[in-house]
Amino acid sequence: MNKIALLLLPASLLASSAACGGSDNGLSNLCGTPQLGFDIEEASVLEDAQGYRNMHDAIILDYDASQLAVGAAWRVRSVEIMPLMGEFSQSFVADGTRVTVEVWDADNPNGVPWTVTQVFNKGEHEWTPVTLQNASTTFEPQQLQTWWRFGFEDVIPTTGMTSGRYLVGVAWDSSASPTLGYSNFNRDCSSNWTDYDDDRGWVLNDVTSSNGCSWPMLKVNLEILERSASCENGSVPVE
Repeated sequence: MNKIALLLLPASLLASSAACGGSDNGLSNLCGTPQLGFDIEEASVLEDAQGYRNMHDAIILDYDASQLAVGAAWRVRSVEIMPLMGEFSQSFVADGTRVTVEVWDADNPNGVPWTVTQVFNKGEHEWTPVTLQNASTTFEPQQLQTWWRFGFEDVIPTTGMTSGRYLVGVAWDSSASPTLGYSNFNRDCSSNWTDYDDDRGWVLNDVTSSNGCSWPMLKVNLEILERSASCENGSVPVE
């Protein structure tokens, strides 16, 4: 967010041989192996708590598909975001807010994203005290934080994603609660798209800002998809 504005699986699998009655040459199991795609804590630190009604905020990430084995595919398996509550104002944080995580198979939000929407209920999370050292949008440095998982296993198809650059973001509904953990205007604006709920629509923030941008605290977990006779070495059956 900008401070100025406030495995590639084939589409069809190899057919079984009718003559021999085989099944994919014995590679009958689709297996998924977890892989870390992005962890904001490896690139920045928690500094601020931000939340805005009807706003969308997303960051561009990279994936090098050349590392995949022949016939393999990759996809986003889950995204974790970091809700925050003020330690002294937590009783005023209402449950029932719908929060959406969005994933695009592209480095821009022009297409239709895959989405997962969940309802926030603070009693369903385990909270850890944290002190914000460099906050600029909250007056309450003593916060409670948690990680909230949004699963895309049943949303993004097992044929996988194809773009070397993809976009992951979060969107609030008509409530700005809960706030989310953010870096504090020190990240690359050219990798940050935001829809500020105004007549401009989506904005790539390096167009509007020469300053650093705040990124939401995200963890992006990927899954490598391959056909195998059996799922082993950390992989699990997907189908």
